[in-house]
Amino acid sequence: MARKALPAILAGLLAVLAIFASQAFAATATITVAGTQWGVSSCYIGATEGNVNFNINDFTDLGINTYRVYGGMQRWEAQDDDGSFGTPTIADIKANPAAINWAWWDNVITNPQGGSDYWWSGDANLWHGNARTMLSALHNAGVRVVMTLRNVDNNKNPAWAAQLNPPNTTAGQNEWWEHAFATVYELDVRNNYGIDDWEIHNEPDNSGQGWGGTLADYEAFATLTADAIRYVYATYLPGRTPHIYAPVTTGGSSWPDSLMKAVPSAFDSVDVHDYQSDITSYVTTVHNYMTRPCGCPSGRRTVAATRTHRRASAS
Repeated sequence: MARKALPAILAGLLAVLAIFASQAFAATATITVAGTQWGVSSCYIGATEGNVNFNINDFTDLGINTYRVYGGMQRWEAQDDDGSFGTPTIADIKANPAAINWAWWDNVITNPQGGSDYWWSGDANLWHGNARTMLSALHNAGVRVVMTLRNVDNNKNPAWAAQLNPPNTTAGQNEWWEHAFATVYELDVRNNYGIDDWEIHNEPDNSGQGWGGTLADYEAFATLTADAIRYVYATYLPGRTPHIYAPVTTGGSSWPDSLMKAVPSAFDSVDVHDYQSDITSYVTTVHNYMTRPCGCPSGRRTVAATRTHRRASAS
């Protein structure tokens, strides 16, 4: 699939809107808003990363203050980081984080294959640069990163991770917990990229995005992932709070309803993708899931705009 840099697409869109506005809104107008207020918007305007170009000035010019980044095994653990499936165990890591092969992690975010952190996308004409360059620039510019954690991508890579898709064995659970822990620890403890927003997989209800398990498997996966993320924060990042997004499903899915009933404590932000031109109906449905009496933790917020239309991006 041909890819384009998202900021360039947005720049073109804004130019069109500017022309339209100059023609259609020359006179003053009155806008009336009616209805019941649901809450307060976070006022974040975001983008999903592409793979052709990265220029932090594009974010500043366009007013983009949130960036969704595809982390995961396909990007930073294309091979088992220590070559031994199932080790170290969760207990080993909790006892001593040095059980993880940090030389691997330091190298993979510094020296990606082919000189591009997007090497794994399978496309040509990729942006050349590493994760350190990108994440440092985003952090210094005050752009909030939403990091997606996934065991496999839409091409079901890396191949070795098939044995933990889903991680239903003890060895598989060790591997995934280690990966989630290592990603958060590498980016926020060994480095300081200020990432506090973590998304659990991408459209697991859509088989074309790689997830190989059932809804019940995903619920267990979300619980395991949240445990690893929160362990890093509780142990090494006192005073900071992670935001965990799930189930990151497609429009019309009932998975958000199921997750809020089955594993409400695994996540604090309801994340859905709706590709319809009018997202009102499904967003209202999800909002109703959130507000019904169910014993669910309070403070949950809808994240309905992480992906609301098709765009050119590595997926």
